[in-house]
Amino acid sequence: MAIYHCSIKTISRGKGQSAIAAAAYRAGEKIVSEYDGRTNDYTRKGGIVHTEIILPANAPAEYQDRAVLWNAVEKIEKAKNSQLAREIQLALPVELSHMQNVNLVREYVKKNFTDKGMCADIAIHDTKDGNPHAHIMLTMRPFNEDKTWGDKQKKVYNLDKNGNKIYDPKKRQYKCSKVQTTDWNEQTKAEEWREAWATTANKYLEIANHAERIDHRSYERQGIEQIPTIHLGVAAHQMEQRGIQTERGNINRAIKFANQKLRNLKIKITELKSDIETLLAEKVTPSVTQAPQQETTPPQTTTQPNHTPEPITGFAAILAKHQAKADGTHPTTPLPQPTQPPPPPTAEPNILAMLKNMLTDPQAKAKVQRITSLSVVKSAVEFLEQYNITTLSKLQKALAATETKFDEVNEKTNVVEERLKKLNPLIKQADLYLQHREINRQYQQQKPKHKDRFYETNRTELTLYQAAERFLKANLDGKTLNTKAWKKESAELTAEKDELYQSYRQLKEGVRQIGIVRRSVEHILDNAEKMEQPQQQRWYDMER
Repeated sequence: MAIYHCSIKTISRGKGQSAIAAAAYRAGEKIVSEYDGRTNDYTRKGGIVHTEIILPANAPAEYQDRAVLWNAVEKIEKAKNSQLAREIQLALPVELSHMQNVNLVREYVKKNFTDKGMCADIAIHDTKDGNPHAHIMLTMRPFNEDKTWGDKQKKVYNLDKNGNKIYDPKKRQYKCSKVQTTDWNEQTKAEEWREAWATTANKYLEIANHAERIDHRSYERQGIEQIPTIHLGVAAHQMEQRGIQTERGNINRAIKFANQKLRNLKIKITELKSDIETLLAEKVTPSVTQAPQQETTPPQTTTQPNHTPEPITGFAAILAKHQAKADGTHPTTPLPQPTQPPPPPTAEPNILAMLKNMLTDPQAKAKVQRITSLSVVKSAVEFLEQYNITTLSKLQKALAATETKFDEVNEKTNVVEERLKKLNPLIKQADLYLQHREINRQYQQQKPKHKDRFYETNRTELTLYQAAERFLKANLDGKTLNTKAWKKESAELTAEKDELYQSYRQLKEGVRQIGIVRRSVEHILDNAEKMEQPQQQRWYDMER
């Protein structure tokens, strides 16, 4: 079914991000950054089904080229913490076809962004896993009438009550403030864009004759008494797909169980309200005037063959309905009951002893072969003996502890990798800077009439030097060049990363093994009744 998702964020140089790298990744292209000299090659990325650039009326036509557009953005933004682009990510309705979704995104982008003066770079991803989505990268600087980049903000002088500029004697200048030249950064815009996406998507769903609709409002704003689930994330989603329970997955399962109970309570409340309205209506409605009684001969009590008893109504009917529900004889459809796991038994069975008995006792061995193979039982026994696990609760605790360690190692690995992502480019650019510094010094010493010839002869070296110099100025934050310390730190982090990778693989394998053993034991316990039945045909379970 169609779901609502519309996230808005900015791509900022202050966060170590690059508009070139972001555009290349989302479009699956190879783009060279003229700002830092990096080559961003994502041509092997799959699942990209559509890319497109839509320009406003006053943008240069050459910006239809993705590399030209985002290199121009990187060039015009000078500050080290510049906001380079705004990204909007949308979940596309699975009910619509590919071209319907393309037209949907186009209409949304043109109406809300390009008509307002922004350049829009669209990339639609669909790996056929039921999650088609669109990435929209937007420029954040307006254009002038002559198709050049305009200013994001302008300076406005503060005026007194007489309309004169206010002079600040301490700073020896007139007081002024900065004003945004567009309303694109106003907080109300996010709500406006989110609502516009819901409106446009619902329009296309209606045109395609689909009953599904999406809503940008929260459950609370919609008046829906339902608890929202939390976002799983890529790692947790993949673990859940492999049958590994995660903390976030457990939270979502608890939320779904609570929502099911809420729905059952609402059904009961609706029934009670209906009963109360019936009683009130019966009390208010005046009784039918009865005809004067006449003395007549009492009717004979002979039973008529086709006589149908009159239905019970009013309070008697309601009382009878609730009494029938209490007796379990009410014919109405029962309420859906939440599938709550049964409470754990007070005394847990020793699963290790039970499995060992299945391998040694001939009768037990013959019975267990009706539901699974002996190799599965043998593997489970070896694992349980190795880690001294005797009950299902201990097995579950071992799985939870291993998952916790797995998450900790994964988090540490991410921290190390993030540091290496910042450190290794610094080392690379510092080496290029030192390597070609002498060429740049010679270039600076050339006479003006010889400079052009010297530059053409040494263009590659000077371009690398200048790119390295810009990169270091933007990322050093006034710190000195210290390649020796950086290389030492990089070597230590690389060694630490290798150790973490080894631990990661071991823990991942441990989680997999515990999961297999747990499922095998649960399968044996769940099919205990089959083991006691007469054997008709021998079959073997496959390990999941």
